[in-house]
Amino acid sequence: MNHLNLKPLLLCMLTLLHLSANAYFDHRNAKVDSLETVLKTKGTSLSDEERLRIYGDLVRGYLGRDTKKHTYYCHEALALTYKLNGLNMRENILYQMGLSHYGRDEFEQAERYFLWALAVTDSMVGDKRYKASDIDDNRSQLYGALGNLYNVQDKALLAIDYYQKALPIFEKHGWLESQTILHHNVAELWLSMGNNDKAKTEYQKAIETGNASGDSLMMVLPRKGLVKVWMNEGDYEQARQTLLPAYEYYRAHQQEEHNDYAEVLAGMTKLSLMEGHEDLPKAEAYAKEALTLDDGMLMTETRCDIYAAATMVEMQRGRWQQALEYALKSVHENDSDATFSDVGCYELLANIYMQLGQKEKARLYIKKVRTMMERFSTHNYQSGLSQMEVLYQTKEKEAQIKALNKEQNLFRWLLAATIGLLAALALILVFRLQAHRRQKALLAAKVSLDTETKERSILARDLHDSLGSMLSLLRLKLETKDEEALPLLDKTIVELRRTAHHLMPEELLKGGLSSALHDFAVSIPGASFQTVGEIHLSKEIELVLYRCAYELVNNAIKHAQASHINIQLMQEPQQVTLSVGDDGTGTKTMNEGMGLKNIRERIATYNGTVNMVSTEENGTEINITLPL
Repeated sequence: MNHLNLKPLLLCMLTLLHLSANAYFDHRNAKVDSLETVLKTKGTSLSDEERLRIYGDLVRGYLGRDTKKHTYYCHEALALTYKLNGLNMRENILYQMGLSHYGRDEFEQAERYFLWALAVTDSMVGDKRYKASDIDDNRSQLYGALGNLYNVQDKALLAIDYYQKALPIFEKHGWLESQTILHHNVAELWLSMGNNDKAKTEYQKAIETGNASGDSLMMVLPRKGLVKVWMNEGDYEQARQTLLPAYEYYRAHQQEEHNDYAEVLAGMTKLSLMEGHEDLPKAEAYAKEALTLDDGMLMTETRCDIYAAATMVEMQRGRWQQALEYALKSVHENDSDATFSDVGCYELLANIYMQLGQKEKARLYIKKVRTMMERFSTHNYQSGLSQMEVLYQTKEKEAQIKALNKEQNLFRWLLAATIGLLAALALILVFRLQAHRRQKALLAAKVSLDTETKERSILARDLHDSLGSMLSLLRLKLETKDEEALPLLDKTIVELRRTAHHLMPEELLKGGLSSALHDFAVSIPGASFQTVGEIHLSKEIELVLYRCAYELVNNAIKHAQASHINIQLMQEPQQVTLSVGDDGTGTKTMNEGMGLKNIRERIATYNGTVNMVSTEENGTEINITLPL
């Protein structure tokens, strides 16, 4: 729920992102096509370094264009970075993978890749191959990406924390435009939480750096937000002086800054109605011009803002029916989409209906004001507590936490402390009950797994030792009898040994999961396997993941008609992830068979997750994550 029209000027506008995908494409995709041609024609003659550079260009070229190819080249490049120990390229590939998930609103996966890339960047410190500027570039890029990620999810405190991490890097290198946008974004977030003082400070810093940059847009960008602060404080003269330069700029650039000009006109309208600055004819002229800009292309929040300003003009004129028409256009159609700005418009509607003598409707909007205020208060309180918990868990954030603790007034007006304490106690009881249930389910699963393992071992041994020996003996007796019988019998023996091997693979017991999956991939035409990081898992987890991989690969072969299957195993400090992707016939409906349902049930027992992305064009990718 976004309480402010952030529109967000996310830091990817400037130094935080690599070149856009357009830098690698023309209208015929010639650049990408030529790179793929090099891969096909030169093949094995390319060195690993040359191949990695081509993969990197293809990854950036296909970002946002072709998810299937982008993912494929990301995996290929990532595997090569481990072979070559290329930390900087690994960071870039992980960052690109995060951007891909971010672009599809898969925020949890995007966060995982961004944090992983940040850990890789930290490991570059002290490595003589990399300059300090390389590390700064990576960190500013990732801090901005994480700030943007939390910004669009309305996690204001977390977004501010990562934006502030990027600020010293921008200041160190003198990146003034980046500093301006950063201060502007942080100010917008503080304003959304009702902290006018912090918002004012950040807006003023943004104006200072914007002026120093010499960029005309940076000079006026923060002024629109600072005007809201001055108006909240009742300082209308300061608001007028702040907004006038922005009005002049956007009026001169209204073609390319269409939405911003409409927003500034709404502000000028409201300022012309404020006490001590009343100029009703000017206000009416500003409002009329703003309404002419509603061409269906304005952002929703801006459109609501200009109709709210027009409503205020009509109310001053005493034209209540016209005021009602504008006021109804100033709010979102569905209450579930309402933002904090709708509350003020509800108050206008209540006043208008009172003037029109429609008291029932007036009471309805008065009730909406109360309901919306309660809803926003509860949302802000709960969201704030959740983000504070994350901040407390990280040692790096201790300084920020001390500062945030001094801002207790942000939360005092939300809910009484006793309600919060009772809610916390209730959550503790629920969590303890859930933990007890999970422990029982895990114990039952372990018993089932042990039993299944013993049964499979016995069955595999019997198949190999007893029935396998009998078939071998039978072969000796048939050698001179029937020419067609021998090949059929040989095929039967091979299939029997393969079945016995996968019932309880010896390589899994001797060499571990990586070795077993490698052997398994070799046995499947078109399959490949890569590991990311050192793999150190318990035998129990290895067996669970092997069974899942075996089931998923068989599904891809039998049901998806896949020609290429990629198996990847990644271990991080807190979790291990098994990914199986194929280029087969995916589905939009995401129907699941019994095999996948069994996998979900087994993984859920270990408190893990199963995520599936499948489309008819790009095939299927299934990611299984188990906490360690």
